[in-house]
Amino acid sequence: MNTTKTISILFYKGKGTIVEKLIRWWTKSPYCHSEFLRSDGLCHSNDRFTQLSRIVRFEIAPCDWERQDIELPCEIVDQVEQRQMAKVGTTYDWKGIVFTQFLPFGWHNPKKWFCSKSNADDLLYAYNLMNRSKNPIFIPFLEMLKPLAYYHPHELSPSDLFKLMPHNV
Repeated sequence: MNTTKTISILFYKGKGTIVEKLIRWWTKSPYCHSEFLRSDGLCHSNDRFTQLSRIVRFEIAPCDWERQDIELPCEIVDQVEQRQMAKVGTTYDWKGIVFTQFLPFGWHNPKKWFCSKSNADDLLYAYNLMNRSKNPIFIPFLEMLKPLAYYHPHELSPSDLFKLMPHNV
């Protein structure tokens, strides 16, 4: 019986729009958007074009996306993916983009999302579930996600999130 599931964080490095090119310039990074690839093959994030949080299946062209796979315990992945359902339909956190990504005030709306904020929130939720349980079986997973525990999700751009990810070998 498999006790883990694979999820991935996807980082968009494709051609992009003028806004995405501005994000890349500002963050000095090839990445302007991120997605949470769920264990069921669907992606969760704020849509790059409508800015609404959604869960959807789409083509992941390897030339356009950098993929970082993460193995997590099944029960943790299931809880994270269930929690993502509550985010569906929420609107974009423009306050967070302006006052955390461009101006360093830390102001954001805790009920709204932008891509990397939502993805980091999901990973931190997994981290906190495992950390609170005190189950020693979670120690390797906690170590893998520990770099994220030093940040608030709204502080992270796609570039920042990429740097904190456990990178594939």
